[in-house]
Amino acid sequence: MDIQFVAAAVIVGLAAAYSARATWRVWAGKKSGCSSGCGKCAAPPAPAGPEQKGRVSLPQV
Repeated sequence: MDIQFVAAAVIVGLAAAYSARATWRVWAGKKSGCSSGCGKCAAPPAPAGPEQKGRVSLPQV
């Protein structure tokens, strides 16, 4: 076996592992919550108030 074959096999193996990982992450889906423990996920949404300064809303057509 020469070095070119070994390098090609490693590259193909890494590409297959990357594709398998990406596929697994899509099929597994996201769990509820972010698991960071900060408590923001369970917090109620902020009340709708005046718009933030510096922001301009787009006109609705």
